[in-house]
Amino acid sequence: MGWRGLEKQVERRSQTGISWRSRLLPARVRAITSMEIAVTGIVACFLSVFYGLNLFRTFPSEALQLVAVGRFAGALGVVTLVVILRDAFPLWLAYLGALAELTAFVYFVGFTVDHEQFVFRLQEFPLIALYMAWLFPSVISRMTIYPILVFTLTYSLLFGPAVGTEHQNGLLNVLSLVFFTVVGMFVGSFVKRKFKQQTEIDVLTGAYNRRALGRMGDAALAQGRRQNQPVSVALVDMDGFKQINDQFGHAAGDEVLRGLVRHLKRATRKNDVITRLGGDEFVLLMPQTGYDQAQQLMERVHESSEHSWSFGVATAEPDDNLSMVILRADRAMYISKRERAEQRD
Repeated sequence: MGWRGLEKQVERRSQTGISWRSRLLPARVRAITSMEIAVTGIVACFLSVFYGLNLFRTFPSEALQLVAVGRFAGALGVVTLVVILRDAFPLWLAYLGALAELTAFVYFVGFTVDHEQFVFRLQEFPLIALYMAWLFPSVISRMTIYPILVFTLTYSLLFGPAVGTEHQNGLLNVLSLVFFTVVGMFVGSFVKRKFKQQTEIDVLTGAYNRRALGRMGDAALAQGRRQNQPVSVALVDMDGFKQINDQFGHAAGDEVLRGLVRHLKRATRKNDVITRLGGDEFVLLMPQTGYDQAQQLMERVHESSEHSWSFGVATAEPDDNLSMVILRADRAMYISKRERAEQRD
């Protein structure tokens, strides 16, 4: 079913406030966030058990005992929120949890002589690096993990107790920690990138898919409202695409779609988002672009294209969601297609 066949459903969803992406996206795609949250919950469950058992040990001071109770309560709180909120769980809480574990790494490796905690933190640190690289943007994960690792090892070796590093295999311990941390960061980033390609990139054309449009479109509209900046959308539909498939075959039709996407990428701006809705329908998301500017841009792109296609442009209103803007662009595209057909006749 194409976009136009969903017009009445979209209008009903707009009236009832239901997000178009939550209804149009297949369950397999929508489960991605659920998987990330599930992993966060599993990690928090493990830490809850670990910190719960840790409460039965003898602490050298009352302050450390309070910290241990706080860690257990925090891990248990994350588990509770994951169960209650599920996909609505805010990932910034997961980041704070990771920071708490990294703080424990700094303390037990750099400032104490607790051998048991030292071994546990050395084992845990590469896993935290893998988790953060998989869940968060690479810039955030690297700027968090690497400075902490460098500071802790430097301080421990030069000024701190250096527990475990004074033995004959101490240098090997340090090198192993650095190696597995770097590998964890690389693997996490690689999996995240490949996962994104498989779930947000259209395999045939290389354009973004509908899921990516939903994510980036919602973000663009929200940012536009905050900054009082316009956001425009153009819907592109190939002319006579069925005839191309019927006359020359589907391979020729696929090449036409790929050629159109290559042209759109060359002719549009860096911040414009090119997505394929399905079939021969494409959407261009143009942040910080008013209607007149978007219309002029699309006219230039259209004039320089070797392919025949029609387009319609719409600009978001303050209360619009993404589906409403695309629907107006679709209607404008149909008017343009009809007018061009009448001119040819």
